Amino acid sequence: MAMTDHTLGLYVHIPFCVRKCAYCDFYSMGYREETARAYVDALIAQIRANAGYGRDRTVDTVYFGGGTPSILATGEIGRILAALRASFSVSPDAEITVEANPGTVDRAKLDSFRASGVNRLSIGMQSASDEELRTLSRIHTRDDFRHAFFLSREAGFDNISVDIMYGLPHQTEKRLSDTVDYALSLHPEHISLYGLKIEAETPFGRDPGIVALLPDEDTQADMYLKTAEKLEKAGFFQYEISNFAQKGRESRHNLRYWQSRDYLGFGPAAYSCVDGHMFSYPRDLARFLASAGDGPLGEDAEVLTENERATQFVMLAFRTAYGVDADEYRRRFGRDFPTEYGDRMKPFLESGFLRVENGHFFLSREGMLVSNSILSEILDFTP
Repeated sequence: MAMTDHTLGLYVHIPFCVRKCAYCDFYSMGYREETARAYVDALIAQIRANAGYGRDRTVDTVYFGGGTPSILATGEIGRILAALRASFSVSPDAEITVEANPGTVDRAKLDSFRASGVNRLSIGMQSASDEELRTLSRIHTRDDFRHAFFLSREAGFDNISVDIMYGLPHQTEKRLSDTVDYALSLHPEHISLYGLKIEAETPFGRDPGIVALLPDEDTQADMYLKTAEKLEKAGFFQYEISNFAQKGRESRHNLRYWQSRDYLGFGPAAYSCVDGHMFSYPRDLARFLASAGDGPLGEDAEVLTENERATQFVMLAFRTAYGVDADEYRRRFGRDFPTEYGDRMKPFLESGFLRVENGHFFLSREGMLVSNSILSEILDFTP
């Protein structure tokens, strides 16, 4: 009974960085120009080989993530976009985002992005403290970020997102507040606020002493809640657990994920979900370079059952401020959401972690802080 989505989002993974940050567990490696050029060729071959997925669909979002997409040589993003347009029906008003590291952009590269149709940047500031940036192994400074931000404005970008991290080693509420104030002083259209997660296979994860350097859980909760309140007062609507935007500047691509709408991912480690089929390409650059044009985007496709699709819809929708729309749930799955989940939601509605308005069930800001534990109770699995 699931509804067909006649639009499509495209994700393009660029797995290269100047150096890997201490906290990062995304699939990435050091940059070599020759390898990167071969990688773009392989991406284009993979795009062409999978054009069939776009049949009768309009692409309305494209997102270049990584890694560091902005590390590619000037013109390479344009080459990939040209291949996407040749193989898919890309809407003239599609949102096209490139993630950028302040240490890897110049005016020529930004002009090239604009000329190729990129209309949104996501710039990784993370912190306005040079000491914290060194701790994170970032390759840029506070001044580098400011320079990159204003270069982007001069190049014509009027939709810029800024990433901020909290819960960093030795970070205080005052230092985080200073970072947020600094970001707000630049007037971006969107701010992402991420809590540091210690992942096992990272330099931070291999450091047994790192946890002792982090703010305690109560302090991190205060950091999150106070920052969210400050951003709201500054005119940023919290539309998702970690994301805040000025009116109309939400990330359309990321909303696609949270609304359980179809997307294709190109490149090693990229995931796809189309018509209830979920699949990904292995985290293997050598294999990708050797066989990207041979056919499928991924392997071991998992076909979700109707119940699994409904569960995924609920889990992802609860990440957003809009929550689960009971009418939309009924349209998609032919089932009554309050009847199906009412008993499990009741204690969280009573405690204020969950709220309901006009048929929308959504997490309060306090509920967002403990969303994983709430969802594990409501959905009977660990998200």
